[in-house]
Amino acid sequence: MSLAMLKVMALSLWRDRAALVMAFLLPPLVFLIFSAVFAGATGESVRLKVALADLAHTATSARLQKALLADKDLRAEIAKPSTLAEVREEVRSGRADAGLIIQGDPDQPGSPLLILSDPSRAVAAPLTEARGREAISKAAPDILLARQIQDLKPALGELTAGQRANVTLAEDQLIQDPASAPKIAPLFAREDVGGAKKGTGTIAYYAGAVMILFSLFAAMNGALTLIDERRSGVADRLLAGRAGMGPVVTGKFLYLIVLAGAQATAIFATAQFVYDAPVIEHFWLWLVTTLCAGACSGGLALALVALCRTREQGQMLSTFVILILAAIGGSMIPRFLMPPWLQALGWFTPHAWVIDAYQGLLWRDEGPGELYKAWLVLALIGGAGFALAQAAARRTRV
Repeated sequence: MSLAMLKVMALSLWRDRAALVMAFLLPPLVFLIFSAVFAGATGESVRLKVALADLAHTATSARLQKALLADKDLRAEIAKPSTLAEVREEVRSGRADAGLIIQGDPDQPGSPLLILSDPSRAVAAPLTEARGREAISKAAPDILLARQIQDLKPALGELTAGQRANVTLAEDQLIQDPASAPKIAPLFAREDVGGAKKGTGTIAYYAGAVMILFSLFAAMNGALTLIDERRSGVADRLLAGRAGMGPVVTGKFLYLIVLAGAQATAIFATAQFVYDAPVIEHFWLWLVTTLCAGACSGGLALALVALCRTREQGQMLSTFVILILAAIGGSMIPRFLMPPWLQALGWFTPHAWVIDAYQGLLWRDEGPGELYKAWLVLALIGGAGFALAQAAARRTRV
């Protein structure tokens, strides 16, 4: 009996070619995508996009700018126009992961290099500094040597035959009074750009990431009831009537939008009252973004279910699609840590648009002029999915 049941189950899987593909071809594909996503998030392989500006306009700063632009581990681009304000705007708007300003001659005292970073991308600043220092050491080591000489002058004095005596004297003084140690300015200085409250950018990012992830899970679960209605014969009886399945699909679509809105309300209410995210301050823009995100998740879920013949296919396909979209779109790790080609691919997922929209309105104080692109993309995805589900529902028979 056990072997007979094993044979029946195996034959059932073999005859269901769609389930066969999802069981044996999709897992390796998921592995390849996840390995590319997470392998690219290690510190050694991250390639940040850096906006660069040379404000010093000296021979040394020009050499340093050339070295930074030629470094393969940095995606450095000269800001246009090459000003502090433009670099700050590129970082604030998210067009660049970090900014690097050459504000003084690198071989002179002080902090000639200024890193501008968005606190919501906290790791970008130290990575930019590390990559910048490495680029300088490879292409212009004399700059670092000149800096070291300048930094050692308080301890060594002038480079004369009496240097050793000065070092000994300085050591004795530091032993007696450690607070008298000379303050050496670092090569790099840092400045945060963006919202007034540090940390809000990160909260806005992950609130959007969680919202779109769970709204898709909930939408998929709700859309699967279409298959249940086909199995039970309800769909056949509705198709025989004058209205058909159209009102049913429309009702489910509206329900999924409302459900996504309720989930978003719970998530962002927590962000408002626990982390002081300015949700109420941007309520109307938040509401439009949430409705567009809900329409997108509802339409996408209905379209995917419309392509499946059985509930098992729908469950497996929905899990696969949700995981892949979440990984590529930034719901699992920030997209700026991914390889450049995956960052570009992420714009084909609703997650990237939802996250960027919420972060834009809650962190960067963007208005409709900046958010309309995300609204349009999300609404088009939802509308296309809804239309596909309507067309499939009218001709479906059990």
